[in-house]
Amino acid sequence: MADEGMGAMDDEMKFGLIPPPERMKRSVWPPAIIAILLVWGFYFVTKTGVGLILTNGWQYLDQRFVVMAFGIALSLLIVVIMEKTWNWPVWAKIILIIVLSCVIAIPYAAFNWVLMFYLEGDLDQWLLTMGATWSQSSHWFLSITMVIVAAQYATSLLAREERMNAMESAARTMELRALRYQVNPHFLFNVLNSVAALVSDDERERAQTMLSNLAAYYRNSLTVDPLADVSLSDEIAAQQLYINIEKVRFPDRLVVAIDVPAELADVQVPSLILQPIVENSVKHSVASSSSTVTLSIIARRKDDALELSVRDVLADSDVRKQPASAGTNTGLRNVRARLRSRFGDDASVRATPTANGHETVIVFPVEFP
Repeated sequence: MADEGMGAMDDEMKFGLIPPPERMKRSVWPPAIIAILLVWGFYFVTKTGVGLILTNGWQYLDQRFVVMAFGIALSLLIVVIMEKTWNWPVWAKIILIIVLSCVIAIPYAAFNWVLMFYLEGDLDQWLLTMGATWSQSSHWFLSITMVIVAAQYATSLLAREERMNAMESAARTMELRALRYQVNPHFLFNVLNSVAALVSDDERERAQTMLSNLAAYYRNSLTVDPLADVSLSDEIAAQQLYINIEKVRFPDRLVVAIDVPAELADVQVPSLILQPIVENSVKHSVASSSSTVTLSIIARRKDDALELSVRDVLADSDVRKQPASAGTNTGLRNVRARLRSRFGDDASVRATPTANGHETVIVFPVEFP
């Protein structure tokens, strides 16, 4: 099963539903550069501000700017090194961060000492001065390295989250596609059974009419993208094609009533979402009853959701010979699964028996025109 799941996921990647890992990999450079500039900008502003307060801060402004530029270059070198060692174990990374901070601080401290002290002729206790500068710089570069590592981890987590979202979306798409494709074989099986029954009863003309209607139905349904939505009016028209097929079999026992307000005709709904429900009504009411059955399809707006009802009413207080269970058949499970996968808890399916029939109500959110 795991191999099948991976194979399906590979197919989704092949057809572009999941971008390959190399296309979803995020570069650490943009956030790292921004972080480095912000840290060094903070350093420059605070150093200059303190210098202005305590001494003549403008005196070393040009040297400080050059030192900061050199520090930024060294910080970018840290990014390169950390990228090359990204797959190292955590303990090795911790050691690397500490060692790298100490090592990078050496050229920075030397460069800073040359500009700030050597060129100014201040060579008193130069070793102590350079050592103090290196100590401060190593702590400073340790902070910068930690910021760079944080940017790397944030970038990696964001890329992983995007890929997980893409995989989840692809899995949902695969589920919806599989559920939608279940409708046609199930429907075809029932219709062919009906055709076989007509042929066995020597009703060949009616069987031929049913097959013609079946061809019209499939010509219509196969042009629809299984993952695309259709207007409610087109969904009703598709159901009428199916009903025309069954009317050939039950010309005197099937009466249809459609109640769809004009303002709801253009509302987008999942394609063939009503098919299993209408099919259940025909199978469990019309086929199992000896009296006339009125099959009603009703659409109503319910706040920000659409409520679709499929109701069958048996005449003369007739009852079903084979009462349908509330939601245990394959067709209704398919509808529930499709709506749950698409809308989550915002959708509901309710199937209940009535005094002289059965009613199934589905509710799901839609965008009203």
